[in-house]
Amino acid sequence: MTAYKPYRHQLRRSLFASTIFPVFLVIIIGLVSFYAIYIWIEHRTIHQHVDESQSSLHHTEKQIQTFITQHNNSFQELDLTNHHDVTATKRELLKLIHQQPATLYYELSGPNQFITNNYEHLNTKNMYLFSTHQLKFKNSTYMLKIYMANTPRLSEIKKDNRQFALIVDQYDNILYANDDRFTIGEKYRPQQFGFMNESVKLNHADHRLIIYKDIHENIEDGITLLIVMAVVLVLLVIFGFISADNMAKRQTKDIETIIQKIYYAKNRHLGTYTPLKNNSELEEINNYIYDLFESNEQLIHSIEHTERRLRDIQLKEIERQFQPHFLFNTMQTIQYLITLSPKLAQTVVQQLSQMLRYSLRTNSHTVELNEELNYIEQYVAIQNIRFDDMIKLHIESSEEARHQTIGKMMLQPLIENAIKHGRDTESLDITIRLTLARQNLHVLVCDNGIGMSSSRLQYVRQSLNNDVFDTKHLGLNHLHNKAMIQYGSHARLHIFSKRNQGTLICYKIPLSGGM
Repeated sequence: MTAYKPYRHQLRRSLFASTIFPVFLVIIIGLVSFYAIYIWIEHRTIHQHVDESQSSLHHTEKQIQTFITQHNNSFQELDLTNHHDVTATKRELLKLIHQQPATLYYELSGPNQFITNNYEHLNTKNMYLFSTHQLKFKNSTYMLKIYMANTPRLSEIKKDNRQFALIVDQYDNILYANDDRFTIGEKYRPQQFGFMNESVKLNHADHRLIIYKDIHENIEDGITLLIVMAVVLVLLVIFGFISADNMAKRQTKDIETIIQKIYYAKNRHLGTYTPLKNNSELEEINNYIYDLFESNEQLIHSIEHTERRLRDIQLKEIERQFQPHFLFNTMQTIQYLITLSPKLAQTVVQQLSQMLRYSLRTNSHTVELNEELNYIEQYVAIQNIRFDDMIKLHIESSEEARHQTIGKMMLQPLIENAIKHGRDTESLDITIRLTLARQNLHVLVCDNGIGMSSSRLQYVRQSLNNDVFDTKHLGLNHLHNKAMIQYGSHARLHIFSKRNQGTLICYKIPLSGGM
């Protein structure tokens, strides 16, 4: 045996030289480092922003409370049923609103009176109810509600840092949100992954301000580090890919060649022996493939030759079994006619000779359908001489169907069966209908004979599957077996019959199959 270099040694050297592990290690370290730095920076900015926002809101709340306290006495001197006092009240409230570092709206409601600066009729349900106060006026007591729509600081945080603000109550119901993904009045359910948030208490009602960020949407922080790491990773990946690709091509070329040869051998296109380029133990597999292919080809050719011979023998045997009883009956008829009508006897002899010439033709197992129909017409003509013209044959077929090629003697047994088992004292009508559909010839043979009982029909159907040499009933059984040999499972034969109503045989013959 030739000494080969172990293929496992070549593969081991390739694995040691590869860069897959270093590239993978750098990717893991880079991703972990970037994520840790990014999270640390974001936590710092969120903490800073939540403190700044809390301070801004507290400052606004304190200024509003101071203003209400300072102007409480002046409000008591105003009568809101008086137009001038209403104008003065609006002026003071607008002065209060405009002094605050926030977008605020007020609603002053009392008996048959409603005053607001919400001229655009914005929905206050989407705003945060910042504070409520009872104000005593000269004519009555009014309720002052101040709503916060936004603050410059929260807007700046949202715009520059993609950080969003929420205000929730002690039960985590959302009171305010500057992000459309949250709905006012619903429960706040913080997501576990991909989000960072920090909260702080706002007032004595246990309202909390929450600043959160979706880290999936913003990677601006640390982008420089990401670019540097990405460039390094790309270079390493390119180098690793090129080196791994070259090694894979060099080390696995023989394996790919063997796989290709196996594919060719499977499809019987391997060709002559060709050695592998590299001297390794794979050459043993290569030699085995060629040896196995040659042995397999010899076996296949032997089996194919044997099967062809067997099919020829079976076809010849079946065709011979169709003839004896018909020849015997016809010869008796001729003997009878020689005395009574020599001219008619001569006609029968001519028809019989044409039929024998057709059935004994050995140069081909296939014929044109028109020839088979002529054979059937001659067969029926001879039978009518025996049975005093009691058989009426009707053939319904298109010209295209008549020129199709089928197996020889594929229709005659159907007519023979109809005459043998359907004939009664009355006349027998036999109809042959031929149609083409989807590369198949559909043959329907219908007679008005005596038919079969259900038990007899079941027996005949079962006998179709018996071996042709194991049954004493030739007719349809021989035809079915011959069709299986010549066309395989694509041929179909179905029998339908009722007692005293006749028999219908449906026969499908593939036009693209056959021998």
